[in-house]
Amino acid sequence: PLDTMKTRLQYSKAPATRNVRQSMWDAMQDLELPDAPKKREAVVRQKARRIGFWNKPILSDIAGAVDLLKRTRFISLYSGLLPAMLAVVPTAIVYMPTYEFAKSSLQSFHIHKEFIAPMAGLATGIVCATVRVPSSVLKSRVQLGLASSSLDALQQALKAGGIRELYAGFFATLALDVVTAIVQFTVIDLGSRSSPWLAGSPAALGFFASALATTASEPIDVVRTRIMSRIRGRNDARFLYNGLFHGFSQALRTEGLTALYRGLLPRLVLKSFGGAIWYSSYVHSKSFFLSLSP
Repeated sequence: PLDTMKTRLQYSKAPATRNVRQSMWDAMQDLELPDAPKKREAVVRQKARRIGFWNKPILSDIAGAVDLLKRTRFISLYSGLLPAMLAVVPTAIVYMPTYEFAKSSLQSFHIHKEFIAPMAGLATGIVCATVRVPSSVLKSRVQLGLASSSLDALQQALKAGGIRELYAGFFATLALDVVTAIVQFTVIDLGSRSSPWLAGSPAALGFFASALATTASEPIDVVRTRIMSRIRGRNDARFLYNGLFHGFSQALRTEGLTALYRGLLPRLVLKSFGGAIWYSSYVHSKSFFLSLSP
């Protein structure tokens, strides 16, 4: 549900305007999905007046999420569950093994220790982006109501552009995963070496590192979601971005800086708590298996 909410908030659009109330109303109107009941414009405008001051990162997510939950069936937040679950497997298989292999290889070249974590993170991000893009494309389109099911999204993508369509937004995903991995592993490395408390609390370290990585990469994730929503050959998409940097400039010009941080709150909750579970599980599992070695 948090991932679906994040995707839908990122996909909402409102023009940059001095009239904050009008901007909030437009954003809430764009959260309307095919299965959501229609509401009178006057009611939504009245709601926008009450929450106009919330048109800021994090705060706008709260207003949008409340409105979204009121206007859609809760079960719809589980859209895209199958491709999301399928994406976990290849990503989990390559994530830490890639990092550990890259870290070990860099250490053998006697590279300064300050550069090992970010360089290993760079390699990890590249490998992860390669394996997870197709499932991310399918997941996003189902979550946004652009396809009725994962199979429908797959058939739609193959019909529109073949295998190439399944890699829509690849370079945006590459940038996202690289930035996330570099920040995450750099913070983990610095935290484990400079803070005895963080070194002894992998859950806290994973939480803190993931929260920083999520905040740093949120603008990239917003543009990536919007790129993936565009079906090749069709010009009726809400966002006609030609690439990552074009998406940045278009979002800033037409919607303002807040647009690049839509969906940050649910993504921050999901990734930070997920990071705490992931890193603490990894550290304890690694310690356990090493203790079994002769």
